[in-house]
Amino acid sequence: MATKQQFQPPSNEFLYKMGYRFSRILLNHDDMIEENYMWRAVIINALEDSMISRSDRKSATLKTVAHNWIISKCDDFDKVCNWAMLDPDVVCYSYKNAVKNKNIRFTNKQILWSKYNTLFKSAQNELDFRKKRLIKKEMKGIRRKVNFMVNSFVSTIFLNVIA
Repeated sequence: MATKQQFQPPSNEFLYKMGYRFSRILLNHDDMIEENYMWRAVIINALEDSMISRSDRKSATLKTVAHNWIISKCDDFDKVCNWAMLDPDVVCYSYKNAVKNKNIRFTNKQILWSKYNTLFKSAQNELDFRKKRLIKKEMKGIRRKVNFMVNSFVSTIFLNVIA
């Protein structure tokens, strides 16, 4: 379990991207117990995953999962924030600001890999052979696109869950 002495503050780049106000809140850890440090590290890890710039499938998946977890504000996200002694609304607001300010951006390849993974999961759960074949055909098309695509940033701001 992380203790105050073991708690590694995030990088300066991370703090810059998330904004001054959020950074002050994040670095203020008065009256915290050891368990709070661990949950705060979970939040930091998710935010850092959302800042991944690589566009390979694994990295894009990590980035999208982190983004969706933060943006969706599901019960798990709220619980982890509360256990970390952070307001979930403040974390989400700061994250959305970082996205709006283009400190967190997505590439075309990352978006396509996200779509690919969604199709992959639906193919695994599909029992109808014909539907499964169509899904796999679409997945093959996405793989082909990714291989020949120039890795450029998407101009659209993603403030919703990425499918």
